[in-house]
Amino acid sequence: MTRRLALLVALAATIVALPLAPATRADDGGRADVRVERSCAAQSTIRLRVRAEDEGLLRVDLDVRTPRRGARWAVSVVHERRLVWKAARRTSAGSGSFSVRFGMPDWPGRDTVVARAVGPRGEVCLAAVTV
Repeated sequence: MTRRLALLVALAATIVALPLAPATRADDGGRADVRVERSCAAQSTIRLRVRAEDEGLLRVDLDVRTPRRGARWAVSVVHERRLVWKAARRTSAGSGSFSVRFGMPDWPGRDTVVARAVGPRGEVCLAAVTV
């Protein structure tokens, strides 16, 4: 199997598995808090938490945990089909993970946030929530 075909198979398996594990929802004084944790294409996991704040903002917390220390990951976050955050992150030497936190506008109605991280050897992590 070629590398490209293996990556496509892994990506398809990741996308198919997304609806299987439901996101958890919490209500904290009227503020929505949605969390989801997914397994990635290899041994890594991705956790996405989106919380509606009082100031009309959504707070996004993204964690990727992997056994590979010092690995470079390309991370992007899409809010309602618009790219709102993109960067490269390296897993720490100690824990083999990285975390990202940022805020973005809370638009009227339901908001869908999708996080995607691509790691070494094409490993893909994908998580999506609707607030």
